[in-house]
Amino acid sequence: MNKKLLYGFILSSLVMTVKSQTTQFYPNDVSDAFNIFGDNSNNTSGTARYIGMGESMGALGGDLSAVETNPAGLGIFRNSVANISMGVLSNKNKATMGNGVNSNTDTNFNVPAAGIALALGDESDLLKVNFGVNFSYQRVDNDVYFSRNSKINYLFPNKDNVNQTYEMANYDQYTDGYKSKLKLSFATNYMDKIYFGIGFDWHYLNVDRSSEYGHRNTVDGEYMRFDEQLTPYSQEANGFGLNVGVIGKITPEIRLGAAYHTPIWWSDMDDYRWVYSVNDKGQFFQDYIYYDRYKNVSPGKIVLSGAFASNIFDDDNSLAFNFDFINYFNKDMEFKGDVDYRLNNNFVNNYVRNSQEYRAGLEYRFKELKLRAGYAYASSPIKDQSIAGVWDNDSSPVYVKNYLAGEKNKLSFGVGYDIGVFFVDLGYQNIKTDYHTTLSGDFYTVDGSNVNLDLNKPYFGKVNNTQNNFVLTLGMRF
Repeated sequence: MNKKLLYGFILSSLVMTVKSQTTQFYPNDVSDAFNIFGDNSNNTSGTARYIGMGESMGALGGDLSAVETNPAGLGIFRNSVANISMGVLSNKNKATMGNGVNSNTDTNFNVPAAGIALALGDESDLLKVNFGVNFSYQRVDNDVYFSRNSKINYLFPNKDNVNQTYEMANYDQYTDGYKSKLKLSFATNYMDKIYFGIGFDWHYLNVDRSSEYGHRNTVDGEYMRFDEQLTPYSQEANGFGLNVGVIGKITPEIRLGAAYHTPIWWSDMDDYRWVYSVNDKGQFFQDYIYYDRYKNVSPGKIVLSGAFASNIFDDDNSLAFNFDFINYFNKDMEFKGDVDYRLNNNFVNNYVRNSQEYRAGLEYRFKELKLRAGYAYASSPIKDQSIAGVWDNDSSPVYVKNYLAGEKNKLSFGVGYDIGVFFVDLGYQNIKTDYHTTLSGDFYTVDGSNVNLDLNKPYFGKVNNTQNNFVLTLGMRF
C-alpha cells in the first residue's frame, strides 16, 4: 500500500475514534465553515457606498458591490464605471472564561473591491447589455485569547514527575489568512424597466489555524504550552458559485428585486495538520502529514429586495431607500472527504438552522454631495441549545445561545462627492456579535506531555467581537 495512503488511513481512524467518542464533530471545522468559508453575513467587502448603506442595495443596483447582492443591478448602469476601494478593518475580541478576561485587537489593510462595469449600447436601444468584473480581497485574521482562569485547575506531574496543582494560564485560538473572489457578471436592461443578471464567482482561500493551551504550576510557577490535537493546520481551497437575479420597476420610483445565490462548492482543499499519538509500543510521535483533498459546500441564499428612488440621475435633490431580506440556506452546508471530516455533518444536521438577515439603507443627494446611512441584523445560524458545557470546574452543565457563530448587528454611515467624471466615497461600518466557544479535548507538547480536558464537559468561553470597517472608494465614469 502507498505509504501516504497508509498514514492517511491510520490517522483518519485515530481522529475518527477521538471524535466518535466525544462530540461527534470538530468545533474548529464548523467555526471555519461559518466564519471563513461562507460568503454570507461575515463578509466585510464592498465599495464605500455599499458599506455606507448597510450593504442594502439589492433593488437599487447601479453599484459594483450591489451586483454582489443581485447581479441584475448591473443592468441599471447608464455609464461605464471603474473604481477601486481600499479599507482598514479593526477586529477586537473581548474573551471571557471563568474569572479571566482579555481584550486584543487586530488591524488589517484590505482591498474590499476593485472592478469595472461596461455599459454597452445606446440610450435609445430597447435592450441593452452590460458587462462587469469585480475583485475583492479580505483578510480573515482573528485572535481570540483567553487569559488566566484559576477556576480551571487539576493535578498534573511536574518536571520531577510529582503531581502538583496546575491552573489554566491561557487558551489562544488564532487564525491567519485571507480570501479573495473574482466575479464576472452579465446583465440586460429592457426599456429601463426590467433587468436580468447572472454572475459567476471564483473563490480562493488560504488560512492557517492554531489552538494553543497553557497551564502554570501554582507552586513554583512552571509554565507549559500545548497544541490542540490536529493543530496547527493549514488549508488552501478553491470555490465556485453562481447567482441569478431580476429587478423590475413597478413605477418610476419603486423597484422590486429577487436573486438566488447557489452554494459555494469548495474543492481541491489542501489540508495539512499536526497529528499527535502514541504507537503500540508506547512511543509518542507527531507528524505533519495528515493530508487530503477535502470538499466543502457553503450555504446558498435567496435575496428579496425593495427600493424607492426618486430621479437620482437628473435631480439635484433626491432620496433613495432600499430594504433587503436574505435567507441563508445553512442546512445545505456539507463536509465531504474522509470519514472523520464528514462527522462534522452530525453537528449540521442536529444543531444548524437557516438564518435570516435584514438590511436597510438610505441615501440623500444634494447636487454633488451624497449622505448615507444603513443598518443590518443577522440571526445566528446555530440553534440555541446546541451543546452542553460548564463555566468552570464547579459548574453544573448548561446550554448557551450563539455557539460558534452569533447574531450580528451592523451600523453604517457614509459620504460621497462627485468631481466631474470622478467620484470619491467614504464608508464606515460597525459590526458587533457575541458568541460562545469551548475549551476541551487533547493537548500535546513536542515531547509528548498530554493534557486531556474532558470532551464530554467542555468549558465555555464568551467572546464579544467588535469590528470597525473603514472603506475609501475612488472611481470614474466614462
